[in-house]
Amino acid sequence: MVYLAFIFALALACLAGMEFVFLMTIETRNRQLKRRLRELENENASLKEQLREVVAIIERQSNDDEEAWPELIDDNSPR
Repeated sequence: MVYLAFIFALALACLAGMEFVFLMTIETRNRQLKRRLRELENENASLKEQLREVVAIIERQSNDDEEAWPELIDDNSPR
């Protein structure tokens, strides 16, 4: 009976140790994923800002091109 209790206690200790290692592994992975998520959010914000800048440049060029059309038409008109 004593041996059975000893084996049962040892099995519970092993189970508790395995659960502890598993939880530490999961927690480490969770921290890594949170860090990666922050990196991706920062990269996303940077890309959004770059996109806004590019859109603004394209709009400015588009406005410049629209203003140039009347001059091109006037220059090419028959005299």
